[in-house]
Parts: sequence; structure tokens; C-alpha cells
Amino acid sequence: MKLISTLTFSAVTHLLPAQFAVAKHTLRGGHTSTTWPHERTEGIISDATEPPNPEVFEAAISLDDFKNIDPELFEWVNPDEIRPGDTTCGFLKAPLGWEVEELDVVYPIVKTYVCVTFATQQPAPRGNLAVHCGGPGGLSLCNYAIWLDLDEEARSTYNIIGFDQRGMGRSEPTFVVPECAAQLQDTEGKLAVNYNDEESIRDAAKVYKEVHLNCWNHPGFKLEAIQGDGTSRAFHFLEYSGTRQLAEDIERIRRLFGDQKLSVYGISYGTVVMGSYATVFSDNVNLMVLDGSVDPNSDIVSRTKDDVRSKQQRLDYFIASCEFGNVQCGAPDVRQCINDVNRLVDWAGDEFEDWLSPFKDLLEIFGLRMYANKGIVMMILIQVIFGAYNQMSALCDAAKADDIGSFKDWIFNNLFGDNVLELEMTTNFPILNITQDNVTHYFEYNSESKPTSGQSPESDWPFQGYGQMAGVSSVCQDMITAQDMAFGPYDEDRYVKFFQELNEQYSGAGTQLPVRNSAQWYSSTYYWPNITPLPPIGNPFLKGIIAGQLYDPATPYIWTQKMRDQFDSASLLTSRSVNHGLSSARESVSADRRCFANILRYFKNGYIDFNDGKMCESDHIGDSCTIGEILTNGRCTSANVTKNVLAIE
Repeated sequence: MKLISTLTFSAVTHLLPAQFAVAKHTLRGGHTSTTWPHERTEGIISDATEPPNPEVFEAAISLDDFKNIDPELFEWVNPDEIRPGDTTCGFLKAPLGWEVEELDVVYPIVKTYVCVTFATQQPAPRGNLAVHCGGPGGLSLCNYAIWLDLDEEARSTYNIIGFDQRGMGRSEPTFVVPECAAQLQDTEGKLAVNYNDEESIRDAAKVYKEVHLNCWNHPGFKLEAIQGDGTSRAFHFLEYSGTRQLAEDIERIRRLFGDQKLSVYGISYGTVVMGSYATVFSDNVNLMVLDGSVDPNSDIVSRTKDDVRSKQQRLDYFIASCEFGNVQCGAPDVRQCINDVNRLVDWAGDEFEDWLSPFKDLLEIFGLRMYANKGIVMMILIQVIFGAYNQMSALCDAAKADDIGSFKDWIFNNLFGDNVLELEMTTNFPILNITQDNVTHYFEYNSESKPTSGQSPESDWPFQGYGQMAGVSSVCQDMITAQDMAFGPYDEDRYVKFFQELNEQYSGAGTQLPVRNSAQWYSSTYYWPNITPLPPIGNPFLKGIIAGQLYDPATPYIWTQKMRDQFDSASLLTSRSVNHGLSSARESVSADRRCFANILRYFKNGYIDFNDGKMCESDHIGDSCTIGEILTNGRCTSANVTKNVLAIE
């Protein structure tokens, strides 16, 4: 299969007169020389590349050396594809655990699928760049995404290395079995939780408990190895397949691929991967970029609370933007209107189940279960408040007056009409025009020797039904989170109370969406039989870039701050962007792209040329996001964003 990328963006060059030049500073970052190797004019943001720092980069091994790697340790699927500019993959044959001689333990061998996109210049002058685009569940297709992030000079000088981490994609054994896919085991819809209803939360807890215990006992996770004394020893795959083990596999690859220092680039959950590698194997890291960081600690309670609070804050800020000039706001006081509507919906309570019963089938098309009715109503009403200006005043007036009769009439007359369906479709499913004229790159994937996607529900690669289980369920995220965290909940009452209190504090204007969008992570640790928590991520001496976005929908900015605290010598790069990861800036002609240029220069030059804590401007949230994108925690598509479409041919 082929992945099509359409790239159309333009850059804006900012020029300042010479008198704006100022004295150079001593900056944190990858530069290690005692003499500053370049001059830069403060205030100029440029994509221009300075001369690479020769103290930083070491060329990778030759292509012949890649071909001659011991196949007992790493076996290429098609070594004939090892050539400049091509992408090919193979299997790392790794011991289940990290071997320590004095322990004299013989581990079973597992396979990790690894892909390399080779630089066009060989040997690659800037060495090897290990990448992970997040998830958990992001696979070796990340190679292509990062290739698109880089410019031609960087692409031509780095070998990009991506992974199907243990349990995912083509790696063996696999997490992706029906017993571990909670959403597929939930035949009665109990995971569509109403967080105002204690029994609904309890029902979900019971589903997770049953699934996790059955998953743990799946026979495919029970491995054995013959020890030196001839006895057989049993091992459990779900104790050796978390983020720590991926970091160890990356180190094995580094050693096999030439033993030079490795540059690392992690986005989202990839920051935990590469941050863990930089923690455990810090002496082997060259350049490091962690963008859109996940919490560097292994406490699922604080992680979930941070996530829920951040989603509430993003919604609050969007509503407040009505007072900053957001043109999507059709009422003088949108926040008061939403509060009034929420109060009336709350007062009506269970009557909504009767009101909405004629529309049960329609709601379930959108994945909305009837017993989560109050949250559903508020989610739809808030979108209408921001989208149907001509109907807005009547709704707000009825709510302000506590006029339940007029409010009910308004729902029947307007909530389920053709206009609302059009609003939902245009909000969540924008139509993008892909033509042969705007396709710029073709990438092969999901074939015998190419990167793995697995993100499409209809995908049957690498085996029948993989896309359904991995794409529709959260099995990959659940398996990693459960292993990595230091204790989840093991008491049903505590599980219920935790979500009740969070939903009461951060209700999402009555939609329950902050909790609903974060609940999976906490739930994945419920009644997990055994854990392998990560060490605290960080290193006080390692330099690099820690990047984050103030209004990131997926990873709270506070996690970027925490990650920066853990790497004392790194430099913080912050954007006011509403999207997840500065890498998305390649699609924009706005200031986002200029901010990503700081990362690009670092990868090309080997040093950081901005002050720690630099703040990049971006489009205002009201110009970038619709209320639907805010509520669904989705990606914002402003008018300033052109098109970078990943489509399947």
C-alpha cells in the first residue's frame, strides 16, 4: 500500500535592519565547544542553516556494514533495499530481559520490528536518528512522518530509525488479542460511562477488571526458556514489554548499527520512550528533542488529574476567548449562557432519557449511549450555541428564565433537525480535496519489508483483524500504561469515587468530556496483576530541546514543564499553538512553522541557538479551533493551515 502526502505551505521571511543586532549570549543546548561557533542576530527567526558543529556529529556506518549485521541478532527482510534514500525493515532478535552476566539468566527471544529510512548521503553524515511518534500504538510509520518534518538537508544526512515496539505491529508476541481489547469485550456498552451515575461507573470498573484478568492469563503471554542447568524457567511477556524494554531495544539497535551516539526525537508518548532512553543510557545520546511531553513520572493518579484539568482549562479558555474577539461567539456572554443551560439540563435530570428516546438510534450512530444523556445533551447544545447564531438567543433566554417548557420545545424543534446534522458533519469530518497535482510524496507501507501502519480499522496487516483490535480498541495504550505505572486502583469504591470527584470539579460545562477523554488511562491500570514501573525520567547534564504547546489537546503543558524540570541542562521551547506537537507546524504558514524551525536548526547544526524558555506566537485559539474540535479533544484546522493529508491509495 502507499501513503500519500500532500504538502503545500509557504514561509514568511522576517528581515530586520542591522542596528537590531545585539551581543551574543551563552545558551543551553547541544553545543559543547568552549567557543561559540556562529553569530546570530537576536530577533531574526530564520530557517537558514549555520555550518554544522563538527564536534557533535559522527557519521553512521556504511551501507555495506548495515547489510553485514549478524542475522542471528538482527535480520533484514530484504537487504537489497539497503540503499541511499530507501526505507527497509528487519527484526531485532532480543532477549526478553536485559541480560546481566552474574545473574546467569537465559531469557526467551522476542522479535522487535525495526525500520530504517536511509539518508541519501552515505554514510549518513549526521549519524542515526531514533524516532517515536507517540501512542502508545504509534508504529514504524513514524519514519515517514519525521522524514516529512525535516527539510532536504536533514533528510539527506540522517538515517531515521523507527520501531514497532514490543507487542505491537509486526513485533512478536503481540498484545493485539481479543481478550485484551476492552472495547471489543464490552458487548453491553458499559464503557460509555455516565460519570454522574455511580452505578454506571461501577459497571465500567467491572468490565475493566474482568478484561484485565483474562488478558493477563492469555496463554500467548506465557514464555519459557531452558536455563544453563537444563531446567525450564517461565516468564510473563506482560512484565517485559513496557517502555523500559523499548528503551533497551533501542540501545541494542544502537550497538548493532555502529555503536555511535544516537540522536533521539520523541513526540507525545514518544517523549516517554526517548526520555527513558536518555535516562537509562544517557552517555549514548547525541541530540535530544522531546516534543509534546507526557508526564515524566509514573503516578497514574497525578497524571490523570493533570490531564482532566488541562482539558477543562482548554475549554474554559476557548469560552473566554469570546471576550477576546472570537468571531464564533454569537452572544454577549456565552459563559453565562452555558452556565444557565447546564443548570437547566441538570435540573431536568432523568427526563432527558424520555425526551431523547425517539432519537436513540440516531445518537448511537455517533457512538452516544442513552444512559450518558446529560453529557450528550450538553455536548450538542454547546456546539449549537457556538454554531447556530440565529437560534442562540432563544436557547439562552429560555435557560436564563428557567423556562423548561420553552427549553423542551427548543430541543424538539432544533436539536435534531437537518441543520444540526450538517453542523456535526462539517465540524468533525472536513472534506479535503486530494488531487494528483498536489501529491508530492509516495511512501510504501504495510508490505513485507516496509513500515507498519495498523491505524486503520480496516487494516488486516500484519494479521487478519489487527486494525479492528488495535485501531478501534485501546489495547496497545492499555498494555503499556498498565505496565509502566507505579500502582493503579485495586478497589472499586476508590475507582468510583476518583471519577466522581474529578467530574464534579472538572465537568466540561456539563459535558463530562474532560473525564471521559482521560478515563481510559486510569482505567487501564485497574486490577492489573503486576507492574513494572519506569524510573523517574531525567538527567541533570543532558542537553536538548523540551518543546510544548500551551493549548495542546493531548498532553497538558504542565507535563512539558515537568519534563523540563527533569532535564536541568535542556532548553524549553514553548508555542502558543492549539495543536499537539510542533511537528504539526509543517502544515502551517503561521508562526507555528517558524517555531518548529528552532528544532530543525538544532538537528542540522548540533547546537541550540535560542534562550531557554523561548515563547513562539501562534494563531489565536478562536481563529484555529471550532467548539467541536475543543469538545472532542480533536485537532484544530485553522484557515491558515493548508493541507497535509495522509490518505490511502
